[in-house]
Amino acid sequence: MPRYSFFSFCYEDVKNFRVNVVRNSWLLNHSSDTFIDGSIWEKEKSKGSSVIKKLIDVGLKKTSVTTVLIGNETADRRWVKYEIVRSFEKGNGLLGIHLNRIKGKEQFISARGKNPFERLAFQVSEDGKKIKFYELVNRKWVVFADLPEIENKRSNTLYFEDGWFSNEFGESFRFSDKFDTYCWINDNGHENFSKWVDKAAEQAGR
Repeated sequence: MPRYSFFSFCYEDVKNFRVNVVRNSWLLNHSSDTFIDGSIWEKEKSKGSSVIKKLIDVGLKKTSVTTVLIGNETADRRWVKYEIVRSFEKGNGLLGIHLNRIKGKEQFISARGKNPFERLAFQVSEDGKKIKFYELVNRKWVVFADLPEIENKRSNTLYFEDGWFSNEFGESFRFSDKFDTYCWINDNGHENFSKWVDKAAEQAGR
């Protein structure tokens, strides 16, 4: 069955065509209505954070997986981080794909960007009812201001493949502890992308 995926990325990677390589590969195997991406808010970015958050929330509604396309600046982008954390709250599967070895507009590859999953973290409360989010800023973990805390709606269910049960209450994790990242070129994304999406969806019970 088709998966509905939200693509999260830095808009600079649209300009250099790397994002397009992944989106076009998805379209070769899926209908055009099986993905929504972060471009939904780009033209509205001057209207303020509340408008952008609402657009992202609407864009995520029918999706079951969020795919983060990682370029040089992705990990530092405020709205990429919000899309990741909001996807987590929604219960979407999550995966990351490094774009750096895809040749860009000028036909060059680039340095590998920082993994945003390594720079975001969450902490499950001692009773398992709350989850707090943090981001790495200047080598220090600080509360993620755009979405500091949520109710843990799945505190009594298996959310991840290895789960979190009572022995994980009170524990903290980087997103990279729970969600996989791949390299589009080295891991043969053209052939394996759908498998990665399916794995992320199944991990989240979607």
